[in-house]
Amino acid sequence: MQDFSSYINPWLGELLAKLRLDIDFQRGEGCWLYSGSTAYLDCVSAYGALPFGHNPPEIWSALQQVMNRSVPGFAQPSAMAPAAALARRLLELAPDNLQHVTFTNSGAETVEAAIKACRAATGRMTIISATQSFHGKTLGALSATGNPAYQRGFGAPAPGFIHIPYGDSAALNRCLQEHAAETAAFIIEPIQGEGGVIIPPRGYLTAVQAICTKYNVPLVIDEIQTGLGRTGRLFACMEEDVKPDLLLLAKALGGGLVPIGAVLHSSKMYTKEFGLKHSSTFAGGALACYAGLAALEKLTANDGEILKHVNSLGSYIQGRLEKICAQYDFVSLRGRGLMLGLDFQITRRTHPGNLLGLLAEQKLLTPLIASYLLHKHQLRVAPTLNGASVIRVQAPLIISQREADFLIKAIEQTLPVLDAGDTTEIFSHLLNIKPSPKKLAPRKPGRQLKPGADQTRFAFLVHPLDDHSVMDFDEYLAKLSPDNLSTIVNRWLPEMDPFVIGEAVIPSKTGCSAFCEFINIPRTASQLLAMDPRESISLVRQGI
Repeated sequence: MQDFSSYINPWLGELLAKLRLDIDFQRGEGCWLYSGSTAYLDCVSAYGALPFGHNPPEIWSALQQVMNRSVPGFAQPSAMAPAAALARRLLELAPDNLQHVTFTNSGAETVEAAIKACRAATGRMTIISATQSFHGKTLGALSATGNPAYQRGFGAPAPGFIHIPYGDSAALNRCLQEHAAETAAFIIEPIQGEGGVIIPPRGYLTAVQAICTKYNVPLVIDEIQTGLGRTGRLFACMEEDVKPDLLLLAKALGGGLVPIGAVLHSSKMYTKEFGLKHSSTFAGGALACYAGLAALEKLTANDGEILKHVNSLGSYIQGRLEKICAQYDFVSLRGRGLMLGLDFQITRRTHPGNLLGLLAEQKLLTPLIASYLLHKHQLRVAPTLNGASVIRVQAPLIISQREADFLIKAIEQTLPVLDAGDTTEIFSHLLNIKPSPKKLAPRKPGRQLKPGADQTRFAFLVHPLDDHSVMDFDEYLAKLSPDNLSTIVNRWLPEMDPFVIGEAVIPSKTGCSAFCEFINIPRTASQLLAMDPRESISLVRQGI
């Protein structure tokens, strides 16, 4: 990990080390990753780019053919037979209105190409997308992505992008009433993956297709994460028999070994101007196209046997997890096929007097849960980017019944620990301690105080004096040794922003009352003194 931090990304390296997510995986096979003698069930699947798990032999066999036949890897401009073969096969499988394919090297590049194609075909510039969407991190794709947190500092969104609520066809209709004459496309995900595995109301895609047709606005469906089997359909838009003007693919198309993406265009959306001006040096390379052909062959073999497997096992996993989650008031499951998300609605109201509730409100809990599952149960999951309370459960499409039971058991054994708010156990793998077996105490219900409309409000700014004072956040912390408590203070407090730690209503003799809040500045006295004065003043102002 030292080389990663030194030569690639020091900030990410520091965060991964803090969470002990900095494992060096030496081998991957099927649904499993291996570090030394320890095996981990991979339910991240490279965010959907590993449809057949790690090192699928069918894809490696296809790549071997490129070497054995001395197929030219890159030979633009030419007939590019491997690219033509993959384009033909994609169009055979896709909705029948799609006629042309533009190959790319990634999901973000696919979105960029689609934006260009729509602007070239319509002569308009505006792109409409949804809030909480994710379309990539290059400038155009980032501008379409509906999350300001990822846009700040990068000049995004660029001019010409509008964001509307997801799953609300009426919002699209209102937007197009005003902006149709300037709109080049509406781009939408069938399921918002990074948004938190958000499934729109049934009939949403059908409704937006009708609205786009009404206003003569191209519909672009981004299936970079949902496409090629993830939801139990080859394309998720087929669930409603929707035929987009452009269909976007990437991730799974490379079979888990080679980066490749594709824009599938209807004939009216592929213009001479785009065709002669748009190009990409490595797009349509032989290696990637052989991998794509092999991936499609595996997805469609035996009358789509793998898609039936995704539907069957996805329903099994979802059914089991829904029953488990129903026992708790802070977690729910949603998804389709093998695209699932666990939503942890933990707050300081559900977990009063508990560090876990505070971490959840600061969007720090789901990475901690992912780390716990990795080290305690050898289950690899990851939070979604935009939906900070959601952990994706996105196994390879080839996951077996035994492996499904493994992941279900891991989650089933973790939820009681979260329900009890057992901070010591959740942090135990980061502190290298082995908590003694104990019966988990029931969680104490919280009481939410809210200021009245006519109440005077005031607040106290407070902060922990030293490491020992942090135990006031959470009674479980009292069970830790001074060294372990210091580890939490030094590793986790600096990640936190000021937060409200308590409220009180102060009555007066006149019958009036005032609402008081205690706002915690999450740094000890020594930490504040060690900070640059400008940083500490800024932190205090943030609390105010």
